[in-house]
Amino acid sequence: MTPAATSGRKRRAYAPRVPAAQRRTQLLDAALHLVVTRGHNAVTMDAVAEQAGVTKPVVYSVFVNRADLLAALLHREQRQGMAQLLSVLPADLDRLPVDPAELVEQALTRFLRVVRAAPDRWHCIVLPMADMPAPFHLAREEARADVLGRTTEVARSLLRSLDAPPELDPEIVAHAVVALFEMAARLVLTDPERFPVDRFRAAVRAAVDLAHPR
Repeated sequence: MTPAATSGRKRRAYAPRVPAAQRRTQLLDAALHLVVTRGHNAVTMDAVAEQAGVTKPVVYSVFVNRADLLAALLHREQRQGMAQLLSVLPADLDRLPVDPAELVEQALTRFLRVVRAAPDRWHCIVLPMADMPAPFHLAREEARADVLGRTTEVARSLLRSLDAPPELDPEIVAHAVVALFEMAARLVLTDPERFPVDRFRAAVRAAVDLAHPR
């Protein structure tokens, strides 16, 4: 009788060979899931291996150590999250919709669909996490500042096109819009059945139309 048989422990099956890029994505997805469900401190090489259904040597074949894995996770989520954010903002400030309700409605709808498509990523961005490491917190704040600056420029261009009074501060408008989007994302993530995307779209259009009748 072999030692494995006498111990009664079931050995984990070897992970099938997959392309390096696919394996890297698999492990980062596993790490992200652990962050969302158990917190950053739960992300260990052992835990990632178990979550991904591979052996620990497989994880070490891709990442040098835990710090390397977390750095790679931060880089991926920061890069992809920022790309998703930029995709919902108007690219051409000289060709904004005349209707402000249409602009906000379209941007919010696109954003919430992005959130629904990548819930783990946006859970880390918009929901509080007590054990978030300093580099993750800094990256999130830098990304938010970037988006706030871009939103301010959109608001400034839109208000100028509407000949809005100078008291309607574009920076304050931008802060309000970003806060709205963050709140909507949190509700969509935590209670999607009660807060579907269409509910926000209808509410935004009604609010803007009330303040700015067409």
